[in-house]
Amino acid sequence: MASEKLLSEQVTKQTLPSQASQNSLAKASTIPSELILQIFKYVTSTADLKSCILVCKSWCRCGVELLWHKPVFTGYGSLIKLLVTLSRSTQTFPYALLIRRLNFSFLGEHVSDEILKRLSSCERLERLTLGGCRRLTDNGLLKLLDKADGLVALDVSDIENLTDAVVELVGERCRRLQGLNVSLCKKVSDKGILAVASKCRSLRRIKLSSCDIITDESVVILAKNCPHLLELDLTNCNQITNDAIQPVFENCTQLRELRLACCTKLTDESFTETMPALYEQLRILDLTSCALITDQTLLKIAHSAPKLRNLVLAKCGNITDEGVYHITRLGKHLHYLHLGHCSRITDHSITHLARHCTRLRYLDLACCTQLTDASVFELSHLPKLRRIGLVKCALITDQAIYALIENRVVQHTLERVHLSYCVNLTVPAVLELVNSCFRLTHLSLTGVPAFLRPEVQQFCRQAPKEFTPHQRQVFCVFSGKGVKDLKQYLNSTVIAQQRNRIANGVGNINDQVVGPVAAVSADIEESVVSEAEGVGGDISEGGEGENENRHSQNDNRNRNRVSDRNPEGEDGDVGNALLDF
Repeated sequence: MASEKLLSEQVTKQTLPSQASQNSLAKASTIPSELILQIFKYVTSTADLKSCILVCKSWCRCGVELLWHKPVFTGYGSLIKLLVTLSRSTQTFPYALLIRRLNFSFLGEHVSDEILKRLSSCERLERLTLGGCRRLTDNGLLKLLDKADGLVALDVSDIENLTDAVVELVGERCRRLQGLNVSLCKKVSDKGILAVASKCRSLRRIKLSSCDIITDESVVILAKNCPHLLELDLTNCNQITNDAIQPVFENCTQLRELRLACCTKLTDESFTETMPALYEQLRILDLTSCALITDQTLLKIAHSAPKLRNLVLAKCGNITDEGVYHITRLGKHLHYLHLGHCSRITDHSITHLARHCTRLRYLDLACCTQLTDASVFELSHLPKLRRIGLVKCALITDQAIYALIENRVVQHTLERVHLSYCVNLTVPAVLELVNSCFRLTHLSLTGVPAFLRPEVQQFCRQAPKEFTPHQRQVFCVFSGKGVKDLKQYLNSTVIAQQRNRIANGVGNINDQVVGPVAAVSADIEESVVSEAEGVGGDISEGGEGENENRHSQNDNRNRNRVSDRNPEGEDGDVGNALLDF
């Protein structure tokens, strides 16, 4: 009997929660929901959050709300599971009403109108991302957005079948809207944009890239009705004229990002006559291919926007040394500068730039054919330089590379170097570059004769499928692991050649250590030289390996589509995409 009683007591102790455990649960349930939600925001693991749900009812309510706040789709299967759960007649919680954010940009072609219709019960959506979901039409979007009164941000970029009907509905229903991206929606016109501008007065960001039937009317109404705009993207809206820019400067006093790439009708008047004396909140300005812009615009920009951080002037062929001197007024504030195809620039202005804009991180000088080693000598002293583009700067020699790596600070900062069509470069100089720059992750050497060898090109990225046979022959871009493999191969070759020379008693350790370049057919070599001098056609090097600033992965894709098909080629980096620091 005594043994049975003892066993019973042990079982009771194991099955009943301890007094301390009960007290802990009681205390946990008394924590206010606001505090629980704030604490749960720091629980990054979904598995840990699921464990928290099992503690008590109050924790369960808060945890479930966070789990469903922004569902994560690992694939099409997870989306189907979500739809099945939402279609159940009996649910522990009203899951559809807990969903606030949906991002389908990674599912692309899998998203159809039928799927959006089944999500129409999500009436409390705040952010919806559908960029690249090309199968969608107005039918599915109208059904989903009809009750989305609380929507704050909407991305429907690159949906070819989207029309003004959807944009007008957004203007009517989503009065709290702050962000709208309709880039590459070719059917969107002034009619839809006017509906949004007249009703969504809190709009902060709008992207109209490649909406090529948009005219000045949309921009003027946006500027007048949405004075709180922070970002305006008019890339490839080639009907925009000077008349649209004046209202923007007059009314949008908080504007930080202005993208006017390929607005080819813009002239100096857009800035010299309309830009306020002080517009210091502007941080990013893109004037790519605004070929009518001259040095006078840069003079005005330097005075009015003294804290400008990113400036893109690619293919502005009228820019001269005088314009670059004006840019140097930006001093330490300037981090990103793109001067690709500004072929009238010389060493004099780049030297001045390097001495005054000492915090430059990104500099693209592609196709600035007058530049020599002297420019690189000065640029090598920039303490924060991460990326430099010298594509088709045919006067650059090995001495520029040696100067670049002599600065020990640059050795620890340089990440991407673009040297395509710098035909005078040799293997020893590039070997020094890859050995010295510890953070180097991208190196482009397309069209450099010394690297048109199968044993070296085996470490290159694969050339894009659309390239011609000739383009494939001269393609030479190393990214990520390819840079490491190239470094290892060149070093092993050097050691082997040194040993052979010493063993044979020929030469000494200081002789050139890399063997002769494999013969290149005359027609290819001639073509490479002509392209380096800007005579031949452009050869694109395809997209960059890693996207570093995916502040909007979909937005980067859009910007690449908008720009010329030369993500690296002549401009030396991912099209004209800006890095937002």
